[in-house]
Amino acid sequence: MDYATLSLLLLSAGILVIVVEMFIPSAGVLGIVAATLLISGVVVAFMHSLFFGLGVLSGTSLAMPLLFWLLVKVWPLTPLGKAILMNDTNENVLPESDLDKMIGQVGIAKTKMLPSGTVVIDGSRHDAVSDGFAISPDDVVKVTAVRGNRIYVEPYDGEVDEQGRAVAADTSALSTPLEELGIDEDLYE
Repeated sequence: MDYATLSLLLLSAGILVIVVEMFIPSAGVLGIVAATLLISGVVVAFMHSLFFGLGVLSGTSLAMPLLFWLLVKVWPLTPLGKAILMNDTNENVLPESDLDKMIGQVGIAKTKMLPSGTVVIDGSRHDAVSDGFAISPDDVVKVTAVRGNRIYVEPYDGEVDEQGRAVAADTSALSTPLEELGIDEDLYE
């Protein structure tokens, strides 16, 4: 077997080992084997001739970044890539927490909130941040938002349902009596 054939076989084996590395976790062992095969293929190419060696070296130098780019695009679609990434790229990164279920609940401020402090909601103490209002201890507060692991509250003076949630006041004009709207009833009779 001449040096040109041996060089091409070593390069092919190196590329094959790189592809296998993307599918089988080996802690870098296969990557080292692939690099050794590729370097050996270039060295053997130079043993054939200077021009063949330069051609193989330039071809390998151009092909390797393209191969890595292709494998990085394909790797998340493999079983190993899916197992390591553990989620679809279109899904929300942060998992839904129990804090998200607190939006709309009512609690009591236990400390002065300028802007942060402690509130008790549903019997549990939580650190919270006031939404721009100073809140005194023992004031009733309503959870308005949850961002990350931070609870945002504001003062509340409305009604509360059985689950401890704020009841929205019916502010539509259709449910308001004519007397409160200031409309003369005689005009419509």
